[in-house]
Amino acid sequence: GGAAGAAAAAKKMVKHPALGVVRLDYDYPPAPGDSDHPASFGYDVYFRCVPGLSFEMCQTGQFTEEVERRFADAIKHLEARGVSAITGDCGFMMAFQVLARKIAAKPIFMSSMVQCPIIAAALDPDDQIMVLTANEHSLKPQKEILMTSCGFDVEEHRFVIHGCQDVPGFEAVAKGEKVPLDIVQPGIIKMAMDLIQQNPMIRAILLECTELPPYADALRYHTGLPVWDAITAADFYVSAFQDNPRFGISDWQQEWDGEQEHYELGTHLTKDEMLLSQTKATHKKEKKQAALLHKKKLDKVQRKVRKQQAPILGVIRLDYNYPPAPGDIDFPGSYDYDVLFRVVPGFTFAMAQSGKLSEAVEQEFIDAVRWLERKGVSGITGDCGFMMAFQPLASAIASVPVFMSAMMQCPMISIAFDKYDKILILTANGDSLKPQKETLLKQCGFNVDDRRFMIVGCQDVPGFDAVAKGEKVDVEYVTPGIVYMVKQILKQHASIRAICLECTELPPYADALRSETKLPVFDAITNADFFISARRDNPRFGFNQWQLDWDGLQDNYEFGSNLTAEQAEKLLN
Repeated sequence: GGAAGAAAAAKKMVKHPALGVVRLDYDYPPAPGDSDHPASFGYDVYFRCVPGLSFEMCQTGQFTEEVERRFADAIKHLEARGVSAITGDCGFMMAFQVLARKIAAKPIFMSSMVQCPIIAAALDPDDQIMVLTANEHSLKPQKEILMTSCGFDVEEHRFVIHGCQDVPGFEAVAKGEKVPLDIVQPGIIKMAMDLIQQNPMIRAILLECTELPPYADALRYHTGLPVWDAITAADFYVSAFQDNPRFGISDWQQEWDGEQEHYELGTHLTKDEMLLSQTKATHKKEKKQAALLHKKKLDKVQRKVRKQQAPILGVIRLDYNYPPAPGDIDFPGSYDYDVLFRVVPGFTFAMAQSGKLSEAVEQEFIDAVRWLERKGVSGITGDCGFMMAFQPLASAIASVPVFMSAMMQCPMISIAFDKYDKILILTANGDSLKPQKETLLKQCGFNVDDRRFMIVGCQDVPGFDAVAKGEKVDVEYVTPGIVYMVKQILKQHASIRAICLECTELPPYADALRSETKLPVFDAITNADFFISARRDNPRFGFNQWQLDWDGLQDNYEFGSNLTAEQAEKLLN
């Protein structure tokens, strides 16, 4: 009976999430890290080429009717294969983002540029973001599309756009040849360092081109800045479907087997579609040998580097002591990287809700942000969503990204769905977000009155009242109530496509909601993971062995630790 029971349990488990990639009708040898290289991802990836969709057509932003139909076919094919999210293998596909969202039921993001609003929101308005593209002249004509489909203004002083067209060896991209990583990498680093020298307010880097992620780790190492690319974007959307092994329910999703499906351009096309394809797949043994040689050269360089500290998350805490559950932002075991907590004496929940700090508490808040920065954190968040009101204050002081609320993810979530799709936002109390309306709109482009967002409070879920009372929450007891409430909402609103958990005490229920609704669930932890990923070594490709591995141990934190005796005296709790 044991084996039969195990087989039945395995059957019930859902498949590990997969990514779908819509490909240009263009065959080239991708490097590890490129969107077209299966080994760039830590989950299954399925490719589907669109016959007749050339790079030039993408650049013009105009489809012919036939190619548009084949584009829709490619999206439908990938959805039929069970993918959880869909992207493209060329940033210029952003021109088709609005059309793609109408066709797809799953989140779809045609360019890494969808990350612009969330990155910009995490920095001070005077900070700048370096955007590296294959050719800066070709990004400018996309100005209108980028503005309407992902809130990105090409002309805005905050974005320093630079093309890599003059980097020695990078011309191979335009020619469709194998890119010599060992030759290109030093050139990319030099170009980035020169840009930082000319623009000292640069605080982050975004790689627009899908052939640039192989250089992300080297850029992280040399510049010390967070780097986002097509892979961090894909990881963000897929993470909302993935089981979080550290907390929440377990044994509902199969583990990824670590194997990718073999793909050659044109696989999954019918014979007729193959005839329409303008490029014929060419894979030669020599190319593989050349790639291995380049990798060996890079590895040689890497052995000489001095390892850097793995990224640390900084958490600003309210002056409020309660027993956090695993998954809660205040529970150290919620993360698979180091986390440092710092309480702000006198900073009450009521003060956070009002959006106003007393003079003394404002100074304590500033001191806490500065203390975390001195300790070397890579990003700063808060343990209460209402801290969003103090996002401008924190980002003005900090030079690292600041993301005070899970709501920062809203623009990046909504961009991936059609304008008629809805996003469900769960909060501790439904009415409490309303006073934050102005702050949310200004700080993270989130309009409380937007019909696309449904805001629902969990205050009436049996057992959840412990949150308001500051008592220990019985997660196991509360979970069925949260799931039941959401399922009832979904019955009445069939157009809900994603869930965002605003309250920092809601992540423990994310896995149960993923399992029961099959929808992507974003929360304070996916938000923190997204920002930390930009400072973390990607072990699957690029520059390796430059960062110390996380030891898997969290520092023991007790409320009030990391304060001086004088500061501790001001604690209310």
